Amino acid sequence: MDLGSAQRVFLIAAWGQGVNLTNGSTSDLTEVAEAAAAWHAGVTLAELQAAAPFLEVSALALAHERGPEYAVAEKWSRYLAPDLYEDVELLRAAHAEPRLRALFPFTSHGALMFSRCTGFPFSQDVSAIYPLGDRRYAVHHPGEPFSREPGYTAQEAAAVVVARMPEIWGPAVAGTRHDLRDHESQ
Repeated sequence: MDLGSAQRVFLIAAWGQGVNLTNGSTSDLTEVAEAAAAWHAGVTLAELQAAAPFLEVSALALAHERGPEYAVAEKWSRYLAPDLYEDVELLRAAHAEPRLRALFPFTSHGALMFSRCTGFPFSQDVSAIYPLGDRRYAVHHPGEPFSREPGYTAQEAAAVVVARMPEIWGPAVAGTRHDLRDHESQ
């Protein structure tokens, strides 16, 4: 929770498993206390929003609450929505690969990246696809120098990422890369 410096306002953000689940602001300390009590009691996000209407809960947060497969599906649907991401060809090619479709997609500096967990910090072990222009792509493998060569088509780039994934890697798990490590050590 943060406080406003020029006026009385309480800024609230609730996180869980590396995901920002809700945000909001209010000038009423009683509302903050009621929201905190509801959160502490373990209510669902929908119940929390009903108890504290100043809090906003996104569709992605609700999907995270339902489980990692729902969070992954919601994130892919957002990226595949018209006009949200410039390179729809790359997204469709990656989404067409079942093993990539099971990972949590995210973008950074124009690259399409994939995480084996749904929360931040994301896993940093899946290769990333970088646009080169002229509908060509580079694939960067973690721990290796970046190379613009060869330039792949979107479908080829997605296939190269999948080919580099160990067979034991399954769908994304809930939580952060630390949770992923704990999950895999069991």
